[in-house]
Amino acid sequence: MNSAQERKLKYHLKEVAKLLKEDTPEAQLQDSESIELAARKHMVDTVGPEIGEFFCQTATKARVENGDR
Repeated sequence: MNSAQERKLKYHLKEVAKLLKEDTPEAQLQDSESIELAARKHMVDTVGPEIGEFFCQTATKARVENGDR
């Protein structure tokens, strides 16, 4: 990943973090342990599946374009 890609990634990750924080109950933002648990839950429930779906769609599209099925 080049430096321009890293900057772009960091920008978008910060924007995602803002959205996820807004969706996190205030009680889960009071201490490090609660914040870590809330962040992990967002990663497992929201971020991971979305990224996984994107990679799967990309791989499926590539196989179809290459004639593999």
